[in-house]
Amino acid sequence: MGIAKLERDRVVANAVEALGMDATAADLETPEVLAASVRRAASFLCPVTPRVLTRNIEESLDGLVEEARLVDRGSMVSAMIEDLVAYGDLVEAPIDDEQSGLSRRLLFLAQPSYVTLSPDVYILVGVRSDGLSLCDGLLDDRIEHYHHARRVTLQPGEEPTELLGGLGLRELSFEQWLNSPKVVAAQDLVQEYETRLAAAGPSGSVEPVRILDPTTPVTYYRGRWRSVAARDNGKFIGRRPVQFGADQWCYFDVVDGEVIRLIDLPVLDRLAQGCDEAWRLQAALDTLSGAPQLLRVQKARTTGDVVLRFLSPIPSWSQRRLDAVGQALGHLPGSLFAYKVSESQLEHDLAFLEKTMWLQVEREGGVE
Repeated sequence: MGIAKLERDRVVANAVEALGMDATAADLETPEVLAASVRRAASFLCPVTPRVLTRNIEESLDGLVEEARLVDRGSMVSAMIEDLVAYGDLVEAPIDDEQSGLSRRLLFLAQPSYVTLSPDVYILVGVRSDGLSLCDGLLDDRIEHYHHARRVTLQPGEEPTELLGGLGLRELSFEQWLNSPKVVAAQDLVQEYETRLAAAGPSGSVEPVRILDPTTPVTYYRGRWRSVAARDNGKFIGRRPVQFGADQWCYFDVVDGEVIRLIDLPVLDRLAQGCDEAWRLQAALDTLSGAPQLLRVQKARTTGDVVLRFLSPIPSWSQRRLDAVGQALGHLPGSLFAYKVSESQLEHDLAFLEKTMWLQVEREGGVE
């Protein structure tokens, strides 16, 4: 038996088809395909750190991604892992090492589940181990993929408890899946963290620390990050390096460029992601400083839809709500990420974001 040489395009097509996607309309960098790749890799590797999962997926793409795109490959994979954690396919949780006394965060597979979106449409969440199909292959041709999100439409007469439940999927209520925090005033949220920070003991030497500079424009999130400087005094959201895993999210008290105390995030819910608490707290701090974070609303090309352009990251529970009612568009020029939602749903979504994240809405033609 001879060994046949396959061209890269054929290998890519085979891989895309193996992931259940149409190779004539997608490649390995298409968001829906990348999401499927991450789920499959996680099904074999979890529990695993985000860094190790990212590295394994990157290695699987070697030679299959255009050379010009290699620089973006790591960030592309990392961003998709974050989206899948926010959506609920993967769960990030802290694990304590009894011998070292250290804690690190690992990714776990979320239990296969479904969430009722409408009488006939259901959101699919979770990953089965060992690469097994979420619906045992019986509904694969009816699953709609939107970036990292998945939905399935049942036919008249099909009962979700019988069909989806019979496939081993548990039912999650919409509220359970969203897991949104209670609505509070920005001042009250900041006060909660400042009380906890004041009660923390001296931090000792902590370096190198990076902070979100509250004096920089809220319109450019990446540009807000910098190292602590000798002139810094006050309280800052930031990150510090840890021995294992990704840098730890923190709320710092800084005097003349030195961290004197800190609290690690999350503190309100240990099972939450540190970034979720950090991003909401930063939004509250920006609001109180008189420079609230912006959300730009523009008409979409499709009739009856609008595009929400976010300039700052939002917690996973906010993203899940958008996944339920809209369609992720990834990065668009002039935004950190964007979603397309129905114009009929717009006011309800904006009210939620304004109440929970205190975002200032900027519409085409002016600021609201």
